[in-house]
This record gives sequence, structure tokens and C-alpha cells, in this order.
Amino acid sequence: MIYSLSGKLIVKKPQFVVVEVNGIGFKVFASTRTLKNIPKINSKIKLFCSFRVRQEMPEIYGFFDEKELEIFELLNSISGVGPKSALGILSKLKIEKLLHAINQGRADAISASWGIGKKKAERIVLELKDKIKKSAFSGDADTFDSDKDIKSALKNLGYKQKEIEEALEQIPPKIKKTEDRLKTVIKFLSKG
Repeated sequence: MIYSLSGKLIVKKPQFVVVEVNGIGFKVFASTRTLKNIPKINSKIKLFCSFRVRQEMPEIYGFFDEKELEIFELLNSISGVGPKSALGILSKLKIEKLLHAINQGRADAISASWGIGKKKAERIVLELKDKIKKSAFSGDADTFDSDKDIKSALKNLGYKQKEIEEALEQIPPKIKKTEDRLKTVIKFLSKG
């Protein structure tokens, strides 16, 4: 029903934002990843959205990019995984880590997420494994392995875990090769 909202950001809270479009303020729940990328109050903003009706109450979930929206929709397609749980998973796990966990059958990595038990995590892996492999997301899971090598190398060079994680988030999605990813991370770290 609503695929995206473009307007002015008028409220930013820990779990949601309000986007004003033609004088109407839309409350949009968002993941931690999306909230980190949101600009300052009174800035123009565009969010890709999923419109859900829960217990007769409509809710809008917004994402900074379409990729996160697609993963949210996939998670929501699983019986027993509601929008709040899907948002919790996306807030706890980076997309690449989530895709890797699904590809590798690592339900334990998913069950560490907010509100997700072992059985539900196993269901997510079981139902999404083939969908992920057949989708455009399959290559993203491979970058997770290369990022483990990058993290290890940077830790040996004395960088802190938090610095490394922040630097990895700065890598544009189009950069896939480990060597290129490492160069990008080192450039980012040398600036700070």
C-alpha cells in the first residue's frame, strides 16, 4: 500500500521517526541501522516502507534502503515472525551477518537476536535458506567470511572492535573483494 515516504523529518526517537508529508505526520518504526543513517531533524528524508495492520492498528515500518525492506518482508513472510520481531532481528544483526547465518544454517546466531527463540530461529533458517540462495542476496553472505578475515587482521594491528565495526559499515555494497574491502577500511580508519 505504501512503498515509500518522502518528506521532512520532524521527530526522531530511539525506535521510530515521524516524517511529515504534505502536512501529515507519519509515525514510522525503524531498525537501529536505519535510525543511524537518518539525517538531522527538519531534513528531507526518504524511507522505503512496509505497511502492516496489527490488532486493527495500522503501523508503518521504514528502511533507509530497499535491501533492508526486502529482508524485512522475507522475515515477515514466516509464520510466527511478526514485524516487531523482524525489526528486532534487523536491529541486532547486520544484513550480511543475517544472510550468512541463514546460508550456513546458523540458527544460534539468529536466536541471539531480540525476541527470537531457538525454534523460531530454526524456522527462519529452514524457510529462507533456499529463497536467499535464489535471490540477489546470495553474494552478500560471502562478504561475511571476508569480513571475518579483515576483522582479524585489523585486531592484530591494534584496532578496537568498535572502530573496526564502524569502518566495515562504511564500505559501499558494490565492493566485494576482500583486498578492496580491506583497503577501504584502512582508508577510513586512517582518517579517524
